[in-house]
Amino acid sequence: MNTKSDLLDYLAEAQRAKSPIPSIAELSKVLGISVASVREQLEVARTLGFVDVKPKVGIQSRVFSMNQLLELGVTFGAKVQPDLPEALRDLRKHLEISYWYEAAPLLTSQDVQSLRDIVAGAFNLISGEPMRIPEQEHRDFHLTIFSHMDNPIVKSIMETFWKSNEEMERAQLPEQAYLEQVWSYHQQITEALEARDFERGFQWLVEHMDLVKQRKKTERSQRFE
Repeated sequence: MNTKSDLLDYLAEAQRAKSPIPSIAELSKVLGISVASVREQLEVARTLGFVDVKPKVGIQSRVFSMNQLLELGVTFGAKVQPDLPEALRDLRKHLEISYWYEAAPLLTSQDVQSLRDIVAGAFNLISGEPMRIPEQEHRDFHLTIFSHMDNPIVKSIMETFWKSNEEMERAQLPEQAYLEQVWSYHQQITEALEARDFERGFQWLVEHMDLVKQRKKTERSQRFE
């Protein structure tokens, strides 16, 4: 019997049925495995973000998301394969380009105003003394554009990328001129979205991606000089 599969199947069915999850002792009886095995397997499920296990509260289902699973994989994988974050960056680029025409028309006027506010806030940070990198703004800008997509896997990949990208941007300390150029593209994308000119917005998005790609190539070549 594959007890790990049995436990995960039980937890998945409990979430689908919105049923309470019994105690560890009761799970041991239901699944026919030791209490120690239940504890070990629940710790795996907790680490992957499937359940919460708290004293005096018990075992509770969490809304399913792949984010924690992906974050663990990327964090571990980057230690084994240092180029893995760049592979994730490339995947995110292709996802945004591929899903642009599906996501952009779903944006509301309130969403576009949020994008305008994000752009304005980013320029304030860049022009301030001292200059600050608009990390959260960068994440919020792109995730807002794709916020209405009905594809949880794509959204989890994008959210995982932006969580890891904040640390990379902070470590690279981009120059002010580069940040201004990046956010000029964001401003142009916002203006195109406000005009419902999705073709022009797509062109600005692709150019923005190309700018980032060229910078990454330059950084990699300089590391080997």
